[in-house]
Amino acid sequence: MESRSRRGWNEIASSAAVILAGVIVVVGFGFVASRAMRSDDRNPLPDPPPTAALGGVALPSASPGLIPLGSPSPSPSSASPSLSLPPSPSLTPSRKTTPPPDLGAISLAGGTPASLVDLTGEGARDWVHWGEDGTFSLERDKNGGFAILEGTPTAPRFRHALSPQRFEWTGGDPVDHSDGTPTGIRTCGAGNGFTISAPATTSNRTLRLYVGVVSARGVLSARLTAGSATASATLEQRDASFHPAVYTLTYRAPKAAKINLTWTTTQAFGDGCGGVALEAATLR
Repeated sequence: MESRSRRGWNEIASSAAVILAGVIVVVGFGFVASRAMRSDDRNPLPDPPPTAALGGVALPSASPGLIPLGSPSPSPSSASPSLSLPPSPSLTPSRKTTPPPDLGAISLAGGTPASLVDLTGEGARDWVHWGEDGTFSLERDKNGGFAILEGTPTAPRFRHALSPQRFEWTGGDPVDHSDGTPTGIRTCGAGNGFTISAPATTSNRTLRLYVGVVSARGVLSARLTAGSATASATLEQRDASFHPAVYTLTYRAPKAAKINLTWTTTQAFGDGCGGVALEAATLR
């Protein structure tokens, strides 16, 4: 009887132990959960159980590792605002404008000579007169430095005294002075004439040429030896009377050069010796 009573007490004790163990487990679990809830964000998980409680197996730290994330692609709304910059200047090299070449310049005007022409007063740089002493005579400014030159004669040549004008000068060579002479030289036949030259610079110069025609058409042509400026004029007289004229040329060249003049008979009229005539020239 006592043995049966002891067995029953053991069974009750065992049951009570099991129930007590369950209660302890439940209370422990609640305690752990409550502790986890009260902990701050820096330690959100409870400390791991001792290694020995799990049979001595070493476990990794309970702190979770960082999970690598891909770099997020910026959405249009989160992208940094772009700066509006002025357009870059063109890198195309600018073309240099090449100035046109300097052609020089010649202005040619014709007129009627004065009745008395003062060569010394008009020709500040140089003056010349043809025919005072003979067919090939040339009277000129002794201080003119031979600026005005006649080319080599290549045509029939005659002295004349037909000019209605008179030409005067002082300080000449080989004739020192004249109070007024109507003399000059002339030629006859188509294609014949005279050539004259004078200095040209980048500054304007003025050359006056005193000429005439008898029963002929004459053409005066001017050109520069530097540059390409040209000028021309025509003078015509169909009968045997003397027709005088003065041509004023204002000119310049792109560099030191010369102006060349040709005074040529382009057509002779009648049965006589028609042609062009040459009296004087001045330079200033």
